[in-house]
Amino acid sequence: MSDKDIVRLIFDDRKDVEAILGDPEAFDVHECILNYGLSTKKFLYVDYKGEDDREIVNYILDYEFARNIELALQEELEELGEFEYELLPDKIKEANKIISKRGYGLFSYPTSGDFYALFIAKLENKTKLLQVDLLYDERIPSKERYVQYYL
Repeated sequence: MSDKDIVRLIFDDRKDVEAILGDPEAFDVHECILNYGLSTKKFLYVDYKGEDDREIVNYILDYEFARNIELALQEELEELGEFEYELLPDKIKEANKIISKRGYGLFSYPTSGDFYALFIAKLENKTKLLQVDLLYDERIPSKERYVQYYL
């Protein structure tokens, strides 16, 4: 899959795709995607230790508002906000149970740091998203170099 294709699967706005692919200083598309996603808040930064305050719920709400769609009912988001978890992937799985009903998923973008970079994408692109080795660092386990979907 080309760099252009993976960018289009992650970012649904043409302006975002152009900004990433048109970066004259871009030498590593993976880094460009990560940096752009984090700087524009299109990716949610969450520490490996967990959330500080309903960050995943707020991210879902922001995504809904920006696209004028509904991914979850208010009651479902309130329950998700109160969900007790030991490891962050458990909370991500819970979020995916809710938003997958609407055809979307909360994915984890590979990073070399001690944080999660989460993004929402359509589930119709799930198979393609999970197949691309994005992080070219042999020191990182193979599985962690790919986009992750927890369910």
